Amino acid sequence: MIDGSSFLTPVSLWKDFDNSQPLQPSKISEVKYDNFVYAEYYFSGRKTESGKVRIYSIFVTPDDGGNGNFILYVPQIAEKMSYQSVNEYVKLGYSVLAVDIYGKREGAENFTVYPEDIYYANYDYRGRRMDFVDENARKTCWYEWVAVCKYGLAFLRSMDASAKIGVVGVKVGADIAWQLAATEDKLDCAVMMFGAGWNAYLGIPKYSDRDIIMDEERRRYIAAVDAHAYAQYVKCPVLFLTSTNSQAFDFDRANDTLSRISDGIPCVFNFAPTYNVFLDGYCKTDSELFLGKYLRGDDVDFPEKPTLDSFQDGNYIKFELNFDKPSEVKECKVFVNEGVIEPALRNWMRCDQKDDGDIKKGKLTFEYVVGGNPKIFFAFAVVRYKDGSSLSSKLICKKTDGVIPKRANLLYSSLNGLDGITFYDINADGKKDVFVQTDDFIRLVKGAENIYGAYSKYGLISFKFNEPGCKLDENSIVKLDVFASEFCVLKLILMTKTDGGTKEFSYSQEISAGASWRNLTVFISDFKSDEGMIVRDFDSIYALRIESEGKYAVNNILLI
Repeated sequence: MIDGSSFLTPVSLWKDFDNSQPLQPSKISEVKYDNFVYAEYYFSGRKTESGKVRIYSIFVTPDDGGNGNFILYVPQIAEKMSYQSVNEYVKLGYSVLAVDIYGKREGAENFTVYPEDIYYANYDYRGRRMDFVDENARKTCWYEWVAVCKYGLAFLRSMDASAKIGVVGVKVGADIAWQLAATEDKLDCAVMMFGAGWNAYLGIPKYSDRDIIMDEERRRYIAAVDAHAYAQYVKCPVLFLTSTNSQAFDFDRANDTLSRISDGIPCVFNFAPTYNVFLDGYCKTDSELFLGKYLRGDDVDFPEKPTLDSFQDGNYIKFELNFDKPSEVKECKVFVNEGVIEPALRNWMRCDQKDDGDIKKGKLTFEYVVGGNPKIFFAFAVVRYKDGSSLSSKLICKKTDGVIPKRANLLYSSLNGLDGITFYDINADGKKDVFVQTDDFIRLVKGAENIYGAYSKYGLISFKFNEPGCKLDENSIVKLDVFASEFCVLKLILMTKTDGGTKEFSYSQEISAGASWRNLTVFISDFKSDEGMIVRDFDSIYALRIESEGKYAVNNILLI
């Protein structure tokens, strides 16, 4: 039996919240630079038994006043207060307020001050109150962080009560934005990136056989803290952006959150295929168009969401894609993965378009040849329009009827562009802006004989090893073609999953600069751990990483 006094819902948790306490703002600095005005403010938040929350914020405006509309920017929780991400929105003419929800931080001169009785709102002192609800939802970090943002909205309204306000939340900040979108009556739109709830299920893939232990504490957390509980109450237009391979935010379950939004609420979403901690330039354009529509009143008309359906014909999976405004479509893509349960480890491959179908009626057919013998497959589509907008279909997951098993020897070929390989973006996680241009991270470069290969200064990674049709044993050999325009040391790394996390087995090879491609052959026994051990559990191998500090290109990666 759940104690009624401890079990709260999004409605009961925020029903009586009061953000009308005096803000008592104080400006502690202001400087004009490069057509922007940068100001630092403190203002008061909610009152607790031992004092008032004193909120630190940065407020950036165009020096010409901009378009008169506001954005509340909620960063990733551990991210230091930074002008870099905020500036991207100020360039578009908005005045942007970023609030510090982290609290006391070593080395920081200014930060949000939480009273003693809610010390746990300081991220470094959060303890169990971020991931568990031992008492009730009001006694968690999340309640205090959302409260800070609610007072941030009150601060913006005090600047101009008639201005339109949008919220932009990144990662954990997006989880907070979901709560704001559901509980604030005067919010004009919300952009959420990555975070979509389901934190109680972290590490448990939706399509696995595992599940959480559902006790009273978990019910309290899921009911009033996890962001997906708020989706059905969202009151303003929503744009949701995420990567398909995020290790921290579950792509599959994010699709479930989107399904909870009421039909009458405008909802646009787009997914960045194969990305992990970043989003691509298409997502950035979507965010600019979306904010322009709902804050500036730009003449932007987002099409209806595309829909994807499929059926199996032997070793072929055929897809039917339906989309809106066919005369305005620039390109359509369908991405497929064979049977990898963990979304962060999926190798997404593009389908071949079978024919033009009824393109004038907004219908195309695609075909995919199944390589291994997966029990299920995953797929989604992306439709890109001439005005720059991109919309994704929801993820579909379907069981297969069984196919003739076929070993997937070819892991990557540049004939397929960059399908089958991606960049290892964790190596670039220090980059502040969440949006990146693909060419800055991974590209095809020309080698000898005008043959192209894949290159990334951050390292390449292939998740093909994780698919059912790609199995290794003690006799396995990895072969690849390598071209180097300068001397470099190429490092190949097999990534294996253990109970304690990822364990790596590597092999290094010096590559001399040359006028031709070099074929590299590596036996599975050549890969060694830091302790000098060879791989024993071949089923645990889920990815191959390729790295070098020099300039290189790789092509024709084969498993023999």
